[in-house]
Amino acid sequence: MARSALILEDSKTQAQIMCRMLEKLGWLPVHCEDVRGAINALSHMKIEAMFLDIFLSGDNALLHIDRFRKLGRHMPLVLMTAGASGRDLEQTLERARRSGADHVLKKPFSEQTVAAILADINKDCDAGEIRKHVLVIDDSQTVRAFVRQALIKAGYRVSEANSMEAAFSSVNIAHIDVALCDVFMPGMGGLMGIHQIKSTWPDVKIIAMSAGLAQKIGGHAALDATRRLGADAQLTKPFTPADLTDLLAAMFEADDDPSAHLIG
Repeated sequence: MARSALILEDSKTQAQIMCRMLEKLGWLPVHCEDVRGAINALSHMKIEAMFLDIFLSGDNALLHIDRFRKLGRHMPLVLMTAGASGRDLEQTLERARRSGADHVLKKPFSEQTVAAILADINKDCDAGEIRKHVLVIDDSQTVRAFVRQALIKAGYRVSEANSMEAAFSSVNIAHIDVALCDVFMPGMGGLMGIHQIKSTWPDVKIIAMSAGLAQKIGGHAALDATRRLGADAQLTKPFTPADLTDLLAAMFEADDDPSAHLIG
């Protein structure tokens, strides 16, 4: 049976494009042009996902997020935005973070992008809850693939970036629960990146991972530095899938203790 997706969009052209994409991907689209219509739909229909534009004619959809959440329990929210690069994107990501959006869809978007988001949402629907989202930042493709496989098997949603610059330019960073960051990478690097993530999004948990830098800096010394910059937990390379998933579980269990710093 097709799952239903609510589209809150006041542009009829954009809504038609979105409806066609959803139908092609096997979803049943329900389009509303205003907040009142969306609330009415959520009150009377089972909606598995909601796509909403930030700015509607004479209204701001973000002001109604709490009500949407209450009516659509466990319903993933996809924030649609026309934000481009630079300051517009920064403001969009900040709005997404404050609103608790689960996905960000930047206009113009492709069917492939929508399909990837729906694939993630299908997994949330199958699980009966919105999965924790981990962003893996490491310049090693081998490490990213290893971590991705371990986290997906453990039930997490996973995104990847091969550098801090790539992470900050991606909309994924606006709706993650955890950033798993290598310390030594080309470019900005992990230390500066960890500090910037924690300064910008203090509610995002950070796990720093390192094997040290050749024989110059030991792994534990590097991880001690990340603690001072705001990392919530540390993981020494090499590690096993169980080391990672156990650390994540312990970190979420210790969520009520802000003084806790965990080392894997």
